[in-house]
Amino acid sequence: MLLTFQGGPREGHLPLPPSKSLVHRKIILAALAPHGGEIHLSEISNDIKETINLIKSLGGKVTITNTNNTHSITISPIQKNISAPVRIHVNESATTLRIALILAPALAERVTFTAGKHLAARPMEEGIRFLRENGVQVTGPRPMETKGRLVFERAKIHAETTGQFATGALIAALAQNRDATLAVINPASRPYIAMTAALIKEAGVEIEETQDTYIVHKGQIQKITPHVEGDLSHAAYFIVANEMGSRIRLENLPAHSLQGDRKIYDHIKSIKENTPVDLTHTPDLLMPLAVLATQTGATFTGIRRLRTKETDRIAATAAMLRALGINTTATEDTLKVAPGTIRPGTVDTFGDHRIAFAAFAAATVADGPVALKNPEAANKSWPGFYAAVEKLPLIHENKIENKP
Repeated sequence: MLLTFQGGPREGHLPLPPSKSLVHRKIILAALAPHGGEIHLSEISNDIKETINLIKSLGGKVTITNTNNTHSITISPIQKNISAPVRIHVNESATTLRIALILAPALAERVTFTAGKHLAARPMEEGIRFLRENGVQVTGPRPMETKGRLVFERAKIHAETTGQFATGALIAALAQNRDATLAVINPASRPYIAMTAALIKEAGVEIEETQDTYIVHKGQIQKITPHVEGDLSHAAYFIVANEMGSRIRLENLPAHSLQGDRKIYDHIKSIKENTPVDLTHTPDLLMPLAVLATQTGATFTGIRRLRTKETDRIAATAAMLRALGINTTATEDTLKVAPGTIRPGTVDTFGDHRIAFAAFAAATVADGPVALKNPEAANKSWPGFYAAVEKLPLIHENKIENKP
């Protein structure tokens, strides 16, 4: 199936989906609270469904009701000492798997992890190393199995590849029944680790941070705030479209945020000033910013980790731009985008939701239609994406067409 975006700038208002990063963490923290918790979402993506399934696999009960287009997710507490073997399947949600890989062994003696074929091939070494260094046996990788309880008082975890294992370790510290100190080595996603620490603190547990070392004090989660702000990683595509001439008003866009992708505005400034854009801590902003770079040119650095995401996102972004008439040059850790006019063309998502969103942003300055192969990739993080953008009229005319 092809889905076609007509070319041209858009206007109107668009409600953002809830921040996926915040939702993952809030669901898990609610399950660790003595009385559980409740979270309100406008929609539930495929990745969030996997974190809900994670809680169920750990023995928690999750009830979802829908009132006035709001999903109310009620989460019951999970046990901190699970005696029976646990089986966890996460499909293609990397965040779910990486947090669970560290958290579940802190709760259960034996755990088996399985995942979809694409996720199963993504890097897990940092998490496995942490488990083994703290007394947990790990075999695998397909399936991956752990034996032994994760117990630590002072530990270190490497985070050069991803901050998600460090997030799992911070959350696992809540199950230690003691003060726990975690040193994070070379964090490549520092804002997302800091987000986890801030949410733990917001939930009522004392936590200290000094130079990437966190002390999680013994305590219980007191509350989880049900509201979740809009996702800045999704907002980025419309922020970029507005920079290029659209007039889209974003609803639920936070003025202040824990999300790392709040840096989008700083990166846009760098592009305008013709200075290299360092995406070491915000690599997923490459896709929207690369579209913006077609207007003036730009060089992006610190993006090596994108080689092992849902797809090779550096290659996929370059392929998207080339399909639309834009020249690019890539190395292992950089992407240079030449200025040019976005032409009509067909973009393959390669199964990556962020390429689908980037194709829409590109269409807002294209001089003709942009067709999208494998559009279903958007469901991973935003099932309502196409319905939402279809309501954004061209500033002059036309709309999205579906072609069988």
